[in-house]
Amino acid sequence: MRLFAILALVAALFVGTVDTSAQGGQLTPAAQAPVMIKPKMKLGDVKAVTQFIAGVDIRGTEVDAYLDTRKILVEVIESANKASKKDDDLVTVEMKMEQVQNLFTLMQRGSPQGRRS
Repeated sequence: MRLFAILALVAALFVGTVDTSAQGGQLTPAAQAPVMIKPKMKLGDVKAVTQFIAGVDIRGTEVDAYLDTRKILVEVIESANKASKKDDDLVTVEMKMEQVQNLFTLMQRGSPQGRRS
């Protein structure tokens, strides 16, 4: 029994030493590219979402995230307008996963007001 415990301890030390030495000579990997998603939406829906999040209350720490997310939507609307697209036409909204999460949070926080409900 004692021999088994000593062998287990030696094996654990050996594995730990090999793992540590293998990491010592390697460069740290570069940061991974951000995950991008490219959903296709009707232009009218993108406009409605942009108007909807404009009415959402944001905290002081969320201003940059809000502006970044809104900028993506506004750029899609502007490029679609330049291409003379109609509200029923599909447009591709290219967003990073963080921006999608921010948009989701803003959409959850907002509530339709007046005639939009």
